[in-house]
Amino acid sequence: MTRFFEVTHRDGAARLGRILIRGGVETPYIERTHESIMVNEGNALLHEQISCAIDSVNILPYIGLPYHAPKGLINFFAPLARDKMEMEAPVGVVVHPDWHVEGADVYVMAGARAIEGDARALLDSIIKIRASSKPDTALYVPALATPENLSLLIYLGADIVDDVLTTAKAYEGLYLTQDGEFSPGELFDLPCSCEVCRNNTPEGLRSMRAKERFELLAKHNYLRLEEELKRVKLHIRRGMLREYVEKQCRSRPWLTALLRLADAQYDYLEQRTPTYRSSRMLACSAESQNRVEVRRFAQRVKERFRSNGDILLIIPCSARKPYSASQSHMALASALGKYKNYVHELILTSPLGVVPRELELVYPAAHYDVAVTGVWDLEERQWVSGCLRDYLDTHSFKKVLAHVDGPYVEVCKQSGHEMVFTSRGRITSEESLLSLVEHVRAAVDELGTKPRSAKDLMLDLFRGMADYQFGAGNGELLVPEDATVKGRYPRYALFGGREQLCSISPDYGSLSLTLEGAKRMRLEPDYEVTIGDFVPKGSVLAPGIIGASLQIRPGDDVLVKGPKAIGVGKAKMSGYEMVGSTRGMAVELRHVERL
Repeated sequence: MTRFFEVTHRDGAARLGRILIRGGVETPYIERTHESIMVNEGNALLHEQISCAIDSVNILPYIGLPYHAPKGLINFFAPLARDKMEMEAPVGVVVHPDWHVEGADVYVMAGARAIEGDARALLDSIIKIRASSKPDTALYVPALATPENLSLLIYLGADIVDDVLTTAKAYEGLYLTQDGEFSPGELFDLPCSCEVCRNNTPEGLRSMRAKERFELLAKHNYLRLEEELKRVKLHIRRGMLREYVEKQCRSRPWLTALLRLADAQYDYLEQRTPTYRSSRMLACSAESQNRVEVRRFAQRVKERFRSNGDILLIIPCSARKPYSASQSHMALASALGKYKNYVHELILTSPLGVVPRELELVYPAAHYDVAVTGVWDLEERQWVSGCLRDYLDTHSFKKVLAHVDGPYVEVCKQSGHEMVFTSRGRITSEESLLSLVEHVRAAVDELGTKPRSAKDLMLDLFRGMADYQFGAGNGELLVPEDATVKGRYPRYALFGGREQLCSISPDYGSLSLTLEGAKRMRLEPDYEVTIGDFVPKGSVLAPGIIGASLQIRPGDDVLVKGPKAIGVGKAKMSGYEMVGSTRGMAVELRHVERL
């Protein structure tokens, strides 16, 4: 655990933080030789520790073995890297990914420059170092950052980079941008408005003395790196770094490969990704289908959500969210009239797969936007049809009606389940709507299905959201039969008698529990945080946490319990961070009760 590093914002594995020296150094940070916050003690075979600078990060003497070093050497030097650190100042250690070193504030990846372009090696190094270090420690990836790759390095978990590579590129005569690197001879204009580019031209750079040109290129390259860092910080604060990375990774094939390989390491990213957030999720590339939020949503629908009824109506998604506010869905509801209460609705969509009507307000179902072309590629069709197949396999509907057109028809057929197609061309055409109503009426008459009342529909909404958010079965525990719903769509509040149990927070796409609502459900152990012998006020900081479920993610509502108090609030960090950190807000409390 560190005394000198604190995380302040999270966006997946990317973080904003502070190194607690010199009044607070904000991370992600670019280390510069002439403005260094590091004291490098050098090679351990040549030097012993000689300094203890309290206003700098002291990099202990090290053996810097590259990623592909022989296993024998890695094992031989590993004990040297495990020396205890007892300095009263920030400590940094240079580590090979296979070493486990405790007690440092900053971990420096050894040999990072040697694995530029090797996506597997770089990803493996970051994941291993992160897994073996405490969550409130910083990761320094040296000699690797450029304006092209900076966003992806930070997205994967780097907190500190440097200007070594941008300077080296300058002395190779290379002009760097976020889109690539160029020699001055390739440029007709300087596509930048920094101080260097405003006062020079490509012809001028080519004609000046080499030393002067190198210095100007180094300055430009650093300014571009600094500008990119500011852009990345902005996206982290907005909770939208993933969207930027999906765009930026296309500047080089190895960066695209790095993102795709990272998505395959689902557990690493999922453990750090919020379950709910207020920002929109933009699905603009093929990689969007593999992001954590999409896969987690599909998994929870499959494992947690259950709908009991006779008739399932499958319909397409809409551009407007929530779906029920769209013109197409309102047209369907108007045409169905009273028969809407006889069916359970399921919306087909890419990239989320399937969205039960009860979950249309949940993040990210109500918070995503996708490029609409009317054409689905093979991977999209396979993914959505697979989600539909899973949904139908885990439910026992007696009749399945598919009111779809275009590519949705093929998706439904690929599910392998029997269903009746009711659309006659465009789903909102008069002929299609008449066909839909006729098929629903016939199914109701055939099965003797009973309608759900308006109250039943509202209570099913809360039950479905509770099951999705806290696990199957919690909806029945939260929502009593005599429950009432107050408020206007979508800001509903659920009451049991006079006690409010929860409310829907449409901004975040989740239920906000009251203490009474939390007590009714089985939140232990999956959503429970144990605190010490005190009564919290406003928030619970990480040092006050005794235990927390490893299932907790940022954004989850959690039950907080201790000897003197019980409360409910929103998790601000993952469960593993709560128990492994010494700084930072762990839970933002909503209600507290003394015991």
